Amino acid sequence: MAPLLLASVLLLSPPADDAGGRGLPKGPARGSSARSAAILPADAARRASAAERAAGLPPELEIPSLPDPVDGRASSALCGANERNDAARSSSGARGAAPGAEPLLAGFRALGDDGVTPPDPIVAAGPGHVIVAVNSSFGIFTKTGALLYQFTAGSWFQAQLSAVGGTTLFVYDPQVAYDHFRDRWILVYVANDARSRSWILLSVSNSSDPTAGWHSWALPGDANGTNPAANFSDRPSLGFDEASLIIATNQFRYADTGFAYAKVRVLDKDPLYAGAATATWSDFWDLEDPLFPGAKVSGVRPALTFGHPGAEYLVSNSPFTTRDHVTLWTLSGAGTPGAALAGADVPIAPTLAPPGADQKGGSPGVSGCPTPCLLNTGSGTIASAVFRHGSLWFAHTVADGDGMHSRARYARLDVATKTAREDESFGADGCWYFYPALAVDAGDDLTMVFGRSCTDAYPGVAVTFRSIADPALEASIPVKDGAGSYVVPTGNDELVNRWGDFFGAALDPADPGRAWIVGQYAGVDENWLTWAAETSAPLAAGPCAPDAAVLCLGDGRFRVTVTWRRPDGSTGAAGAVPITDDTGAFWFFDEQNVELVVKVLDGCGLPAPHFWTFAGGLTNVGFDLLVEDAVTGASRTYPNPAGTAFPPLQDTRALPCP
Repeated sequence: MAPLLLASVLLLSPPADDAGGRGLPKGPARGSSARSAAILPADAARRASAAERAAGLPPELEIPSLPDPVDGRASSALCGANERNDAARSSSGARGAAPGAEPLLAGFRALGDDGVTPPDPIVAAGPGHVIVAVNSSFGIFTKTGALLYQFTAGSWFQAQLSAVGGTTLFVYDPQVAYDHFRDRWILVYVANDARSRSWILLSVSNSSDPTAGWHSWALPGDANGTNPAANFSDRPSLGFDEASLIIATNQFRYADTGFAYAKVRVLDKDPLYAGAATATWSDFWDLEDPLFPGAKVSGVRPALTFGHPGAEYLVSNSPFTTRDHVTLWTLSGAGTPGAALAGADVPIAPTLAPPGADQKGGSPGVSGCPTPCLLNTGSGTIASAVFRHGSLWFAHTVADGDGMHSRARYARLDVATKTAREDESFGADGCWYFYPALAVDAGDDLTMVFGRSCTDAYPGVAVTFRSIADPALEASIPVKDGAGSYVVPTGNDELVNRWGDFFGAALDPADPGRAWIVGQYAGVDENWLTWAAETSAPLAAGPCAPDAAVLCLGDGRFRVTVTWRRPDGSTGAAGAVPITDDTGAFWFFDEQNVELVVKVLDGCGLPAPHFWTFAGGLTNVGFDLLVEDAVTGASRTYPNPAGTAFPPLQDTRALPCP
């Protein structure tokens, strides 16, 4: 069968706890949970002890393979059509230099092996700090690598778990992010005993300083809304837009630990960030492939959203063996009675699930994992997603065309047309690339970190870049090489050499042209260690540089200036006053007298994709308002004749989307 074209859209009925039908997710269902206590890092550090380390706890659950439906899903397209070879590795496997590569600006060892395998490292960056989290603990660092605090996840959420009678639950699977809309940190773990109790643990900071206060909640993971569901939450993923936090999970049955369905939980930011005693949410669950009712999807990934698209976007991989599409989910009306979740299948280059990875010296067998005990590279679940300028970007691990090696794949989906604009599978013969994570800056430049092992290299960390000026992934740069072989078989029914499920990447809000990355590498005395680094890839057109007369809006993408004109012919530059990321004001002759307010909005996710310019003023002075796109070079000038009261400006076709 040829790759599918655009799928139909799923629309939910107005709220009904058990709404749903063939191919439709159920929900939304409302739920709420009380907060048990606030957290101060200094107090939490005093409570923590070495005895609370999670050594010896059971391993995570592997996402089960979902079988093909009866009708089959063979694709006529060949796997491997989107492959790009890493120029830093020759065909013989020898290292090559990455010409013109940007250096790593800073790097440091983050967290080490604490007895829980795998670590699943993830990172977030704020104005002055970096948080690195792994399966059983997380650390707050300065940007020079000084560890200020380290906590076990169990000790951090001790009060919340005690309040719900769950102190013996296994706390694992971290997610961490910095909310650039509200300057807050977000931390998520899950906890369960795989028998009868399950919780989604959520913390949000009170400010941009993660060493100050936080508020935390224990949200039931085994309920849809308030209705018990006899399944537990696993593998959370975190996304957000301007108004909501979105936590998606895989749900597994208590009875047999088999996969039940994917669930999406949507929380309103305002009460959380205000420290409200009760957190409220809406759940959507039992998500299926839109064109194939009954084919349940797993690993739904919400995006970290930049801009104001008016909706939240999520993505999940195809549930079939040959994956020639992903599902793009659109969450609209979050926090309202008319909230809806819509799904559409988007065709991409077909791939298969990635094979296990070998390493330098081979992967010798050990008890429970016969030779070759290959590194597990996951099932191809999408583990990183970003929305920016009308596109959803995602990354995951795939097989190469011959099925012998794993590759790091990224794709860029146009949310308006439901098509793939970019799609590359990155790797090299003799090497295995796995668990990519990406960050996308204001210039639509991409940074992608990934794990790599080769026949001549132990498992380590590497990074590549893609500039909007040259839409090809650059030669990789080693970030941290492995120091030894890795053989630590863990799993459930199937013993495998677990390497993890994801790495992490995040933009630096203090310098949006730079990204922080984290990954794990094999040690000698320790099974695994993590390495965090800051990287820089230059913007194609350069970011906007704000000054007294220049507003930089939309993460620095748009340069906005105003030139006023007097009747005598003299001119001058208006003074710029930034207000929010997308809004600013200008004064002409007196800084206490604002003459003009300007807003530039991202409408690239709408059916007629454009950037919008809105403006309003209380002036009849002649002036020219100039809005420039620093990435594409496009610009738009709005003149106001002298003596004419400036009329409201609502230009929804101001500048083209890239």
